[in-house]
Amino acid sequence: MLKKIETVLIGTSLTEASEEVVRAGLKVARAAKAQVVLAHAYSLHVAYGGAPYVPDLAMNEVLEAERQGLRRQMENQALRLGIQPEELAGFELGPAPAHQMIMETARKINAGLIVVGAAESPRLAKLFGSTADRVVRKATCPVLVVRRELPMPPARVLLPVDLSFLSAEAFHEGLEVLGLLAREPGPAAALPEIEAMYVVTDLDRHLFASELDPEEAPERAEMHAREELDRFLGRHAAGSPFVVTPRVVSGYVEDEILLRIREWEPNLVVIGTHGRSGFERFLVGSVAARVTRDGGANVLVVPPAVAREQSETVREAIHPEEVLVG
Repeated sequence: MLKKIETVLIGTSLTEASEEVVRAGLKVARAAKAQVVLAHAYSLHVAYGGAPYVPDLAMNEVLEAERQGLRRQMENQALRLGIQPEELAGFELGPAPAHQMIMETARKINAGLIVVGAAESPRLAKLFGSTADRVVRKATCPVLVVRRELPMPPARVLLPVDLSFLSAEAFHEGLEVLGLLAREPGPAAALPEIEAMYVVTDLDRHLFASELDPEEAPERAEMHAREELDRFLGRHAAGSPFVVTPRVVSGYVEDEILLRIREWEPNLVVIGTHGRSGFERFLVGSVAARVTRDGGANVLVVPPAVAREQSETVREAIHPEEVLVG
C-alpha cells in the first residue's frame, strides 16, 4: 500500500530544460500536500576545471566556492519557479553521477516520489543510458519521468496492465497516486479520464489456437482478454472515485502501447517495473523501459511492493538506530 507522499525529490540539472521537470514536481507536491527537495549532481572535474596543481587547502576553497555557486543557482531556480519557503524541505548537492546521487538522497530523506527529466541528450542516452533509465531501475519508490508539461490533475491517464499480481499492485498504487493528485473538491468532469489497456499477444492467441479452429483463435483470445480485464478492474478499481475504461488490442505489447500514446496523447502513463517472466521481481520489464525511453509522454513508474519492502529491510539492517520501535 502506498503511504501518503510527504516528500518529493526533484532532480535538476539547473538548465532551462530542467525547469519543466521542477515545475511538474512542484505541481505534484502541491497536489499531494508534500514538500520538495531539489537535488543536483556535479562532476569534480568541472570544479577543478583542468587547473594546475595547487595545495589541498586552496583546492578545498575552490571546491567550496564552486559548491556555494551551485547552491545559489539552485536557490535562484527555486525562487524563479515560485517555490515557497514552506514548500521547500531543502537542497542536496553532491559530486557524484546523477543517478547515484539521486538514489542516495532518496534513501536519506525517505522520498515518497522521485521526479526526473528524460535525457537532455538523447544521442548520448542511447550510448550510456540516461539518468532517468538508471533511476527507474534502482528506485524503490514511484518515479515520475517528465517529458512535457503535466497538467494537474492530468486529463488523460493510460494504465497498461498485463493482469499479473505485480501489475495489479502497480495499477492499484497508480490509482492511489492519482487520488492524491485529484483529491481537491471539484466537478466530476475534472476527474482524469483513465484507460486500462491490455495487449493480446501471440502467446495468448497460441493458447486458444490449440483448442479451437486457428481462424477463431484471435477473436476468442480478445474476447477472453476483455472478460479478464473486466474482472481485473472489478477487483482493483472497486472503491476508486475514477471511471476506468477497458481497452483490449492485439499485437506486440511495447508497439501497441507506444501507438496508443501517439494516438491518444495521455498526460500521464502509469506502468509497473516488471515483466511476466520468472524474474519479474528482480528485473525492470522491457515494456516499462521502452515506454519510458521512447513514449514521448510523462511516465509514472511504480516498482513492486517487494522492492520497497526489501529496501526497508536492508535499511533497517544497516541503520538499526534509525528505526523507531513502538
